[in-house]
Amino acid sequence: MKPSFILLCLLTLFAFQRKATDGEAVIVNRIRYIYNLKQQIDKDVWKGFAGKEFDLPLVYYTDSVCYIANPTPKFLSIYPSERIAGSRGLRIYKTRLLDSIPFHMETGMIFGNGTSAYNYRSPFMNCSSLEITQKVIPDVGSTEVWATMVIHEYFHGYQFKHPAYIAYFEQNIAMASDTLTKVYKAYPWFKESVDQENERLLAALEAADERQTRQQIDAFFALRAKRRLKARQTLPGDLAETERSYETMEGTARYVEYSLYQTFGQKKPDRALLRSDTAYRAYDYFWNYTITRDPWLYRSEETTYFYATGFNLVRLLDKLKVRYKTRLFREAGVSLEQILQEYQAGTKPNRGEG
Repeated sequence: MKPSFILLCLLTLFAFQRKATDGEAVIVNRIRYIYNLKQQIDKDVWKGFAGKEFDLPLVYYTDSVCYIANPTPKFLSIYPSERIAGSRGLRIYKTRLLDSIPFHMETGMIFGNGTSAYNYRSPFMNCSSLEITQKVIPDVGSTEVWATMVIHEYFHGYQFKHPAYIAYFEQNIAMASDTLTKVYKAYPWFKESVDQENERLLAALEAADERQTRQQIDAFFALRAKRRLKARQTLPGDLAETERSYETMEGTARYVEYSLYQTFGQKKPDRALLRSDTAYRAYDYFWNYTITRDPWLYRSEETTYFYATGFNLVRLLDKLKVRYKTRLFREAGVSLEQILQEYQAGTKPNRGEG
């Protein structure tokens, strides 16, 4: 029997379809909503985000079972699943809980040597239901706010679907992001400089002309160079490459997440969610929205610092009309910081869209 025929038999056996129950309708509608938001971002914010080659499965955790959107054949061959909904480009299945971890909001995959794990070198987006999320993060007050968190993590999957990016990350970033957070909290001189660097980025965003913008960018790089020199002299390991990498990873994901904050106030309510989801608030939080409502988005002292500095770097590159979206993740090791340095030095013709 040919391997392809065996796989087809397995998928037929384990992936029969039934109609979603009334209780499952809200889950199906939430997952469809996420996929619709991906299309919106692809169209308006980051071209390619919803591309087929960058799609990855979404695993939705409840207290008792998992629902998975667009699972891989390998996943279906490992976990018996029943198909409960399907439409063009989106297939949703139900399966058992994949683990006992109480909360999920991450894109996960396994590196290293060959393994039979379903997510070996294959990113999966894992999210807990809104109901579980609210128990862990009470401030998540609606389905649409929860959805922005899911999109943030989904963008990490988009990043890791680029071969050059995943290869670079695996080979060069050995230090965990938690190390940067611990250093920021443990060393006042480090924190003070980071916060000042972020202030310079914010000042560059507010600057009235190119001369003032460049002055603030110069001040940003001067502070950063001084801090990194002291870090190399007094701390174990070189934090610079790790910082650049996580700043790029998290800053762009936050940027995509924030793009929803900007547009939700003008978006028509989702009809399916209005009918089925009592936690859906029809974007009431986002009416007349301004970023100052959520300082955790852009202030380093209000969040994990490299999320804020990365987010502000992206916004600054937008202001400067510097091309970066078509370079990040496609060119191994290219960071937001590097692209801004090239702009400041005038060493690369990087103006333009994308």
